[in-house]
Amino acid sequence: MQLVLLRHAEAVPGHDLDADRPLTARGLQQAQVMGQLLAARFDQVRLVASPWLRACQTAEQLSVALGASVSTLPELTPVGSPEGVAGALEPHWQNDGVLVVVTHQPLCGRLVNWLVDGRDLGLSVSPCCGALLELDWPAAGMALRSRWLSPNPD
Repeated sequence: MQLVLLRHAEAVPGHDLDADRPLTARGLQQAQVMGQLLAARFDQVRLVASPWLRACQTAEQLSVALGASVSTLPELTPVGSPEGVAGALEPHWQNDGVLVVVTHQPLCGRLVNWLVDGRDLGLSVSPCCGALLELDWPAAGMALRSRWLSPNPD
């Protein structure tokens, strides 16, 4: 299966643990571009996002381009754990299509490292960027990173 782990798009400045920070105009544009990139690459897509505003707004923009509804998972907040996210993703796991997960830093980078290398270490992920992973099941060290994804041309 393919898993896309994305950090939410650019949000207004503020405290990282502020659940109500919205996206900036640039962030909305980043999410629209990422949605178009994903739609050009994948046919069947499921979307799961953090319930925090900036992640939901990112996922909503993606859903427009992908024609997919968005589910939210409370485990996808910045303080979530990779193990907790893996368990929460189980009901969304299918062998066909792509699962797109929209979350926050530092969890996004920790998830990429944990799934690929089996280590819960931080990795810097820019807004609205992430990784495309290939894996059979969301568990430590079970993924192969196929590529980095970015809405930016450079």
